Amino acid sequence: MPYRIDRDWRGGFTLLEIMIALAILGIVVVLAVGNFQGMMEKYRVEGETKQMFADLMDARGRAMQRNRAFFVQINANGYNTFEDTSPAPDGNGSWESADTPAANAVVQHTIITVPGGLSEFLFNRNGIASVTGFIRFDSPTVRPDYDCITVKATRIKMGQFNGTNDCIEK
Repeated sequence: MPYRIDRDWRGGFTLLEIMIALAILGIVVVLAVGNFQGMMEKYRVEGETKQMFADLMDARGRAMQRNRAFFVQINANGYNTFEDTSPAPDGNGSWESADTPAANAVVQHTIITVPGGLSEFLFNRNGIASVTGFIRFDSPTVRPDYDCITVKATRIKMGQFNGTNDCIEK
């Protein structure tokens, strides 16, 4: 039997099929990009929270280890920690511009302290914080798992802001 070519059957896709496939692909890409941006924002807030938590724990630990006060200054755009070294050798328990910087950070998200007096405090020689309250990173677009830090006299913990002026420790 001779090989027959069927001229009525054509392989490939129609223009309509290709256009439908491209439209579906476009919708999937738009959804994926939107979710990706939300995830990135969430991870930025969590990263800033974890970095500040680590710096606060470091200041507290160094205060106990070195037997001298450490100061924390927080503003809307970042924070600084200082070791009480002025006057030498052990400092005087109050912040002075000559004290040694220990850590500083500039953050993308606004830092809010509750109460407002939490913006300047110290860890004494025993690692006890001079104030109590919480610090949170403001992000109106996402709800990260960790976006606040509670500071109590003898402990520091991360948590999630519940939207009603409280940090729920995790």
